[in-house]
Amino acid sequence: MVGTGKHHSYERPVAGRPTAWLGRLLMTVTCLTLCQTAVATDSAAAPEPMTVIDAGTPVDDPGRERWNRIVLLATPRFTTGDTDDVPASIKDTVTGFTFAILATVRRIEPPSEEGTRSGHELVEVGVGNCMSVNDRLTVVAPDAAMEGCSLDFLGRQVLNAKQKSLGEITCIGKDDAAVVFDVPTLMLQGDEHEDLVVRHLVRIDPQSGHCTTCAWLVAITDDGNSTPVDEPLRLIDGGTREDRSIHVDGRRFTFGLPTKRAFAVVDLPPGQRVDWSTSLRTAADAPTYSKAALDRLTTELDTAIASLRTLRSAER
Repeated sequence: MVGTGKHHSYERPVAGRPTAWLGRLLMTVTCLTLCQTAVATDSAAAPEPMTVIDAGTPVDDPGRERWNRIVLLATPRFTTGDTDDVPASIKDTVTGFTFAILATVRRIEPPSEEGTRSGHELVEVGVGNCMSVNDRLTVVAPDAAMEGCSLDFLGRQVLNAKQKSLGEITCIGKDDAAVVFDVPTLMLQGDEHEDLVVRHLVRIDPQSGHCTTCAWLVAITDDGNSTPVDEPLRLIDGGTREDRSIHVDGRRFTFGLPTKRAFAVVDLPPGQRVDWSTSLRTAADAPTYSKAALDRLTTELDTAIASLRTLRSAER
C-alpha cells in the first residue's frame, strides 16, 4: 500500500547528479501526457502519428476559423499517494502546463432547398501543450518564442519532454465525423502503476456541431494484441476542463527524485459511465478500425448510450 508520509529516499544526497535526476524527471513527465489527427478521406486503418497544433494558437476562441472547439483540457494535479515526496519545483512546473484537445468544426450550408437545414462537419482534431501567456491559455512549444511566455531551465526541459511524448500517440481510425486515437498511459490500478492505453473516440453531432468524446482503457497482451479493460467507458462532454488527478508512488523515487514510474493517472476524464454490452465490446476489440468497423463501433456505442438513458428515465 502506498503511504502518505515522507519517503526515506529524501535522505539520500542529490549533489553531483544533475544529469541523472533531470533525465529521470523527463521520463516521468512523459508518462503524464495523456492527442490529435486530421480527418481525412483515406479508408486505410493503418496507425499514424498525431499532428500537433501550432504554437501561439489560442485555446478558447470559438470565432476562429481553425481550432474553434475545445474537446478536452486536462491539467495534472498531484492529489493522492506520496505527494509530499514531489519537490515543489517539479510540482509547480508540471502543473503549469495543460493538455489540450481541440477541433476544427465547419458549418455547411446546403443548396437552397425548402426544408433543408445547415449542418456541421468535423474538419480536424488536434492536440497541444498549453499554458497561460499574457493571461490567455495558449498552445506553446519548445522551439517557439512568444512574447509573454517565459520558462526557466526546468520548464523548458519539461515542455520538451511533453512535446516529444506526443509522438507516442497514434490515430487508429477515422472518418468524416469521428477520430479514434490511442494514448499510452501509466494508470493507477489498485495500488500499482500499470501500463495501459487510453483510447479516445471524438465525434461531432452534424446538426449542432457539438463535439463529444468517449474514452476507455485498453490492455496490450503479451502477443501484442489489444483488449478492452473491464471498466465502464466514459462519455465526456465537449469543452470539459479536467483537473487530472495524479497518484504518486514514493517507492519509485531515487535520490529524492521521481523515476518514470513514480506518477500515474488515477482515472479517466470525468463524464457519464457507460457499461459494456457484448456487442459493443466486440466492436471495440480491435487494434485499428476501418471506416466500416468505425461505423459499427459508433452504432453500438449509440445503442448502449440510448439504453442507459432509457434505464435512467425509467428509474425517475
